Amino acid sequence: MIRTTLLALFFISAARLIAQELDCEVTINTQLLTSDALDNLSDFQAQIKTYLGNTHWTKEDFGSDRIKCTFSIFFQGSPGEGRYSAQVFIGSQRKIWDARRKRPLEKSSVLLRIFDEKWEFSYTRGLPLIRNEYRFDPLTSFLDFYAYLVLGFDYDSYESAAGTPYLQKALNVFNLSRSAGAPKGWEFPGSGSYSRTRLIDELMNARFDDFRAAMYVYHGEGLDYMTKDSSAAVAKILRAVDMIGNVKEKINRQSVAIKTFFDSKYLELCQLFLNYPDENVYRKFSLIDPTHQKYYEEYRQKRE
Repeated sequence: MIRTTLLALFFISAARLIAQELDCEVTINTQLLTSDALDNLSDFQAQIKTYLGNTHWTKEDFGSDRIKCTFSIFFQGSPGEGRYSAQVFIGSQRKIWDARRKRPLEKSSVLLRIFDEKWEFSYTRGLPLIRNEYRFDPLTSFLDFYAYLVLGFDYDSYESAAGTPYLQKALNVFNLSRSAGAPKGWEFPGSGSYSRTRLIDELMNARFDDFRAAMYVYHGEGLDYMTKDSSAAVAKILRAVDMIGNVKEKINRQSVAIKTFFDSKYLELCQLFLNYPDENVYRKFSLIDPTHQKYYEEYRQKRE
């Protein structure tokens, strides 16, 4: 795979022998909890960080190129002893490469920005989190799902559809939730503007193959070539947006995957095209992504 090849060429070191894939920043907000519920969570943040950062999610070694990601957990309440409800922001970044010099730049691109409002689980202070791929657990299965989603998006950005094995594992987690009676947050098709089950269903649906292909065109053929041939790179990024627009037109309904893409990319698109010769590019973005229309219009007016 392209990602593996790049790492092999540019990040060979002894330190890679012990490195995992995810470099996660974990934060928690417990302002809505009682003191008793809060006491039980004294080691929760550290446990989540250890679970995400020390688990081997793939058979590959990412070395110093671990994926930067964020899990921000906002506790909403404690409906019973050791039980919690929370909302979670999940974000991840991807390094931008210099295709001319074949090395990573200091710049990064946001790959994922997701706000999941429906997480319910039980937690007991002092008990280690045990990963089991064959049993559904409301706490660890949620973490597994998003770890694999982060990996799937990352791999897709380096090679078309290369993230399939990890998205399949995320789908496996969803399937396990069915055997557990589809707890809150795992319902299908799901409700509201975001649903983790609708997202993974779309990503693994053949109708979204061009959406996933666009992830590579945008990053691997676009952003990574900005330092080598910026005009050609910008053309590739526009092609990726058009591919996603075509998918949206064909499915003719709201899409969680497409919304997730633009929630992650709208500011980057605004900034990338600030000096583009045709200001109508912002109108194109608005048509495909009306949710962020005011931002596209704001940047279009900056050109006047």
